[in-house]
Amino acid sequence: MIAMIAIAALTMWLLLAEPLLGRAAHRRLLTALDNGDADARRRFYLSWTWQGWVLVLVTLALTLGVCRWTPAQLGLRVPQLAAQLPFGLVAGVCAALLAGALTGVVMARKSSSTPVVKAPSRVAGGDKVLRMLPRTRRERWAFAALAITAGIGEELVWRGFGLGALQLWLPHASTALLIVLLAVSFGWAHLYQGLVGMLATGLIGALMAGLYLATGSLLLPMLLHALLDLRALLIPTAPSATAGSTT
Repeated sequence: MIAMIAIAALTMWLLLAEPLLGRAAHRRLLTALDNGDADARRRFYLSWTWQGWVLVLVTLALTLGVCRWTPAQLGLRVPQLAAQLPFGLVAGVCAALLAGALTGVVMARKSSSTPVVKAPSRVAGGDKVLRMLPRTRRERWAFAALAITAGIGEELVWRGFGLGALQLWLPHASTALLIVLLAVSFGWAHLYQGLVGMLATGLIGALMAGLYLATGSLLLPMLLHALLDLRALLIPTAPSATAGSTT
């Protein structure tokens, strides 16, 4: 009984508090940038980094401590290919994610002569995301820490805990339904990015969920997720982008 209440409480936090608090924090960042706060981005990255690890610790304490899950139930084990899912499917998901990362790198290099802040359409989420990207060396180091934290933490929370919770409440749900629900919840968690950004992150969430279900492990999704987020370090940005929003 206590375990189910704890799972329900964490689920409600993830679906209600996380998206709204994230949007509020993002709006505060944009306001700070509008006011010329040169250190706003770095503080934002560091804040989200420590909050991410707090959420990881809470999730581990709840699942492993209160609910007595095993690490394997959270996806913390060596990858194993599910018999019902062919190797080609797993390889295809990995290839799609890596291709997306490489495409972003190539596009960033080709557009290096044009400040990306003048072309919001080049990044899912547009200006909402572009103004978050690091400009200085200090910001890039802080962003790298956030990207690694997101790669580990978001997979553990949104895929590891998320799948475990769904399987408790919907024990007969199909694989397709589980992937859809995980994708929608992950997209919703990125409410601050707007509709396009939510759709993009939802798609990534679906691919990561499929990879997790195929291998039974979060290790590969964690690695790919971190690499995808670190890709943002290669996107060219205008060095003086602490000013107001662009059009």
